[in-house]
Amino acid sequence: MSGAQTSGHAPRRTAPGAIAPWMAACATVLAAALLPGCAAGPGASPSPTPPQLVMTEGGLKRWDRPEAFGPVPAAQLARGREYCATLNHSGKRFVPSGFHPHALSVEGFPFEDGGFYCVQQ
Repeated sequence: MSGAQTSGHAPRRTAPGAIAPWMAACATVLAAALLPGCAAGPGASPSPTPPQLVMTEGGLKRWDRPEAFGPVPAAQLARGREYCATLNHSGKRFVPSGFHPHALSVEGFPFEDGGFYCVQQ
């Protein structure tokens, strides 16, 4: 999953082997959320504006706004675990971290039963 944006400015140089603080923070969030860039995870409640699946330049699907998800309701947890398990591969396990009742497909249509935000366990 990749997607680079350029601002027209030359990047700051750091000492060889050093990691800029913002890069370390992004790496931590990236590893936790499995998304490009420094995106936030699910919020305290579902946003009034639902998240939508988008296609990356690499041809993968990802959520445009993970922060739009709220917590996974207890009544949806088993279904969320079942769905996120479909993403398991190469020893990596995924679990539901967020739920939105009106999440949108790539085409912009709401999923009938909502959508889950899955993270690597």
